[in-house]
Amino acid sequence: MSDKILQMFFDIDRWSKAIEKGVLKDIRKDQLIRLTDEHTHMAMADAMMQGKYEISPPHTAQIPKENGEFRTVYVNEPIDRVVLGIANDLLFDLMPGMLHGSCKSYQKGISCGKVVAEVSRRMADAAGDGCLGWKADLSKYFDSVPLCHIDGAFDKVEARHGHSALIDVLRKYYHNDLYFDEDNVLQRKFQSLKQGCAVASWLADVLLYELDEELSRMNGYYVRYSDDMLFIGEDYGKAMEVLRMRLEEKTMKLNPKKVEYLTADRWFKFLGFSIKGSMVSLSPSRIKTFQREIERRTIRRRDTTPARAVNAVNRYLYKGEFSWATQILPVCNVRGDLDELNKFVMDCLRAVKTGKRKVGGLGYVRDRPGGCIVRGRGRNVRANRAKAGGDITGYLTLGCMRNALQTGRAVYNTLVASL
Repeated sequence: MSDKILQMFFDIDRWSKAIEKGVLKDIRKDQLIRLTDEHTHMAMADAMMQGKYEISPPHTAQIPKENGEFRTVYVNEPIDRVVLGIANDLLFDLMPGMLHGSCKSYQKGISCGKVVAEVSRRMADAAGDGCLGWKADLSKYFDSVPLCHIDGAFDKVEARHGHSALIDVLRKYYHNDLYFDEDNVLQRKFQSLKQGCAVASWLADVLLYELDEELSRMNGYYVRYSDDMLFIGEDYGKAMEVLRMRLEEKTMKLNPKKVEYLTADRWFKFLGFSIKGSMVSLSPSRIKTFQREIERRTIRRRDTTPARAVNAVNRYLYKGEFSWATQILPVCNVRGDLDELNKFVMDCLRAVKTGKRKVGGLGYVRDRPGGCIVRGRGRNVRANRAKAGGDITGYLTLGCMRNALQTGRAVYNTLVASL
């Protein structure tokens, strides 16, 4: 096979990994087993080389956003999701030079938490009076990139590695405006990066390379995570001017509601966390989600028992490779906020035992001198604490598990296994 990219695409290791991911994403096993067959691969490769292979039109879904609005995402058919996932991983491997070092999104080993920790460190280093920088959000980034820029990204891949039938398949998919709406009716609309499609991740990262490079050369610290951008440093004013100008040249723009200038004495939200200097806590949406998930397993579950509630809370907080604790506790460092979260969990568990379920909720205050998480008054909290006591059998506190993670993942895993 003279098509280097297509040959790498059908590497058996790539398909094995993709099929493992497919199982985790609840794609039916019988559909995945078909993809392990050599004849299936040969037929698929032959169809691609003859220009007969096509990605089916995606289905749209509406995902609620933090501000109450909805984001349209495009959901591919199960087999197409596997194919596009392999293509996306391959593009990252083939073209590392198309990703700028300041762009951190969708890359192995780089989590939002790591980016937030670095931003917090930079804010602490830059601490002073007045404005220190800005954060911004691209307006409808995944829906507004012109097709010529998408084609340009694919052109660079083929300029480096030669013409490929796989790139032809991807071009055809991105040139196809057909999709199925929520009522399963076939519609036509330009979908730009097709947010939700795996390859949209690679495109979102590489399409702003020149802008990333220009902002990174300025006097300050610049980072981008997909459509979220942040600049801290002396040149923040100049950086904002350049950002607006370059986006206008690409017929793109910032979301004016999400441009925020940063100061050392005020919390700001970034990538699901809240930051104020060296302090990191949860964003308002994550606080709401935490409250909802704990309540759903405790005080809103009328048929549960204290033991079941503890088990359910432990599963949510601690179980699994990407549990709430492993994502949040290594990043959040405001002890008072973690204490508030832990008190809320314990009060909900006590309420299951006593049957008195008025325990108050969790809130977010931006201008507090310490943390940003506050607790609403709960009518039954004091009585429940007196009646149910202090420690709760089977529950390990957030503080305990944070200490375990700081000691080492093996220590944390041992504690989780004991639950």
